[in-house]
Amino acid sequence: MVAKRKWILVLLIWIMTGCSSTRIVSEVQLIHSLGLDLEDQKIEGAAITHVYGKETTQIELLETKSSNLFTILPDFNTITPSQVELGQLRSVIVGRKYAENGVEALVHTLCRDPSIGFRLQLAVAETKALTILKGIRHMQIPFFISDSVAQNIKTLNLPKTNLHIFLFNLYGEGRDPYLPYFVMHNDRVKLDGLALFRDDKFVHRINSKESFLLKIMVEKAKSGQIPFEVTIKNRKEAGMLKNLHSHAAFDVNMTESVPSIRVKLMVNGQISDYSEWLQLSNPQVLRQMEKELSSYLQKEATIFVKHLQKLEVDPVGFGDFVRSRSTSWDYSHFRKMYPHMKIAVTASIKLEQTGE
Repeated sequence: MVAKRKWILVLLIWIMTGCSSTRIVSEVQLIHSLGLDLEDQKIEGAAITHVYGKETTQIELLETKSSNLFTILPDFNTITPSQVELGQLRSVIVGRKYAENGVEALVHTLCRDPSIGFRLQLAVAETKALTILKGIRHMQIPFFISDSVAQNIKTLNLPKTNLHIFLFNLYGEGRDPYLPYFVMHNDRVKLDGLALFRDDKFVHRINSKESFLLKIMVEKAKSGQIPFEVTIKNRKEAGMLKNLHSHAAFDVNMTESVPSIRVKLMVNGQISDYSEWLQLSNPQVLRQMEKELSSYLQKEATIFVKHLQKLEVDPVGFGDFVRSRSTSWDYSHFRKMYPHMKIAVTASIKLEQTGE
């Protein structure tokens, strides 16, 4: 009986092995980063791939041009000796012009491919995606985009982002999506803020400081930093406030014809580098510093929110908060109200680990 069970197990393993699709890595070209640009009504495609040899591995840049998005991958296969595969695709970056014309068709295509995961990173390039991929090839770091995004989410000012989050923000009524924004700087690829979208179209880029403000509004952040300049004892002090953990609370008032929202930002932070005369070990000085920093953050966040309203983009998701408390939600009506809504921001900062 035991022997019979062993033979059945061996047979099942053989059947399962025979049904699997096998790809030998040296016989395919795996695309790690895909770039798309729009030029003269044509789509220009570029891809960073690995070419595996017997003894060496090379990073290659493929380029092609097509009249539509769907033939880009087949076109790559016409210029390579090995079959091109998307199973290791980590990032897709689009040029600014491509993003301005809308990315909905692209994300639909990506979602329909079962070999592509929802943790895929999307990004926008200034000005062309091809320029960024050429920079990556020059640096010989094939996963630079996805690794850079992951590192900046974990340690700096980038809010969490991937294909799944982009889709949630794109199709969730009452919010707009955002993506990492890459530029070339001194012959190196650099992550430089965030690209803001209205629906699926790129509208505006925000810098690192504004990315920090967005981050502490949309998630319970445990990283990020913002430069500051305050006045203590009639002396100016400049430095960097590092976020240790933060939380944002939203209070929506629906009693008026146009809703209003109060945002309360709570940040536990640290400033490790400051002037010798600033004695943060003194409780009175520490409280004054916390008060000044809170006022500074409140002022910067208020300016940022008003800027978003002027642009008519809602990456924070103010509309989602209104929708969740509305009995007669109308997204098009909210879009008209949004630039005129009263959104008041307050901030409270508590300093920890001052370094003394």
